[in-house]
Amino acid sequence: MKKRLVLLLLSGWLAAGCGSDSSMLSFDAMQPPMDAMQPPMDVMQPPIDAAPPLLDPELQKRVDDAVKNIESDTCFTQDDISQCQWADYEVGPAQVNMAKSTGEAILVIDSLGAGFFPGLVRYRNRILGYYHVNGDNVEAQILSVHLPKRLGDVLVSFAGPEFIPASALSSIARATGPFYHKLNLLFPGHGGIVFGHLVDLVPEQPLVLLDNTQFSDIPREVCQGIDNETLRAATAHKAALAASLKQVMRDHNVRFINASFGDTAATLAAQWSTQCGGAVPNAEQLQQLLHAYDPLYDLLFNSEGIIAAHASANLGNPADFPFDQANAQFPNQVRIGFISSLASGLDAAGRGSPHIAEQFPVDGDADVYLNWGCEVTGGPPLCADPHYQLTETYGLTTTTVPLMSSSYIDPLALARLVNLRYANHPGEPMSNTLIQVLKQELTPPLCGVDGTQPCVYQDPVVHQQLEIYRLHYK
Repeated sequence: MKKRLVLLLLSGWLAAGCGSDSSMLSFDAMQPPMDAMQPPMDVMQPPIDAAPPLLDPELQKRVDDAVKNIESDTCFTQDDISQCQWADYEVGPAQVNMAKSTGEAILVIDSLGAGFFPGLVRYRNRILGYYHVNGDNVEAQILSVHLPKRLGDVLVSFAGPEFIPASALSSIARATGPFYHKLNLLFPGHGGIVFGHLVDLVPEQPLVLLDNTQFSDIPREVCQGIDNETLRAATAHKAALAASLKQVMRDHNVRFINASFGDTAATLAAQWSTQCGGAVPNAEQLQQLLHAYDPLYDLLFNSEGIIAAHASANLGNPADFPFDQANAQFPNQVRIGFISSLASGLDAAGRGSPHIAEQFPVDGDADVYLNWGCEVTGGPPLCADPHYQLTETYGLTTTTVPLMSSSYIDPLALARLVNLRYANHPGEPMSNTLIQVLKQELTPPLCGVDGTQPCVYQDPVVHQQLEIYRLHYK
């Protein structure tokens, strides 16, 4: 997790397992676990009613029918489930079917293992591709997800082309528990939670997913020792990987990146024993090795017309965290942190003296700090209404994480940038010039003693500065 360890106990998410081959990944639930100076145009708009609308009769009937379908699936409540109905559900480009799409995709790079695949069936109409790393290449995979047939059919029935928020389907989520609780169907992991935070906030965005399991691996070329020759080979490997990913981004018109991960001297040291073995290199060698990753971060944070939200860290020696520094070489990177507050007192521009119960990271180590609307005092979080939530239980309902991290607030910042792009600049092509405007609109220069400093504290949920509210909760 980037960069704070969080214990998660979320009901409805259970252990999972997987199987795979070179072209298709499958999930079998029966396997064991595994004007740039001006403030934003929407600053002074009044808040939009955040309450989800009542379901129209047609959707209500669909929901009711889905509940009945789940509740009739009594076979899986029995001791012997060997004769119960299962089916396989494909997640791939053939299933993309969006009634409304911006055509500008979001790339999500995270740990996206097989335990997360059942949650993708519900959103398969928006997933342009699922990718993994194979050597020097980023390769596409078609996912095959093995699920109880009635559950899978229900998920597919809400998989497009129209957008239906997870909050509208909570009665279905409640129905699934008593019937499938034995099956260990879904374990989202870090990447699934990040995906759950993002997916409903950007309803007209297609998605490209990249499992970073090997993306951030230590190049095998250096495992026998770090010297000039092995560093050149390692850099060449990462450059080839960046070139392959660049083509994927072009193919899918990626314009936004969610990067809830990072590479630092500490992460390399932690990986060394499992990926290379032997004694961990010294600090200077690890700092040298980090720069083998330069081609990847140049692609992510310095590609024309592509903006990246990057989960921030508490920095130590800058040489140990080169990709987390404010850096003119990375003009399209936005470093993201969070604050915890039940009532921040911030206006829609971010002006005010905020009440802050908790902040991560410290001032200066992030470009913007977003409020998630909850405070944690040793027990379950106390949350304002509205507050930041994520989808869970296959995208059939919403919940709140018991603690926040920069990883999990990162999707909220990206969703705010998406909103600024379409609310304020819908007719403009994405460009580096527009990205600088978006960054300034994210933290408008209206704060500080003289009212000319960036407003780095923001509360976009309470002010409804997100596409989900602009497009659907009017």
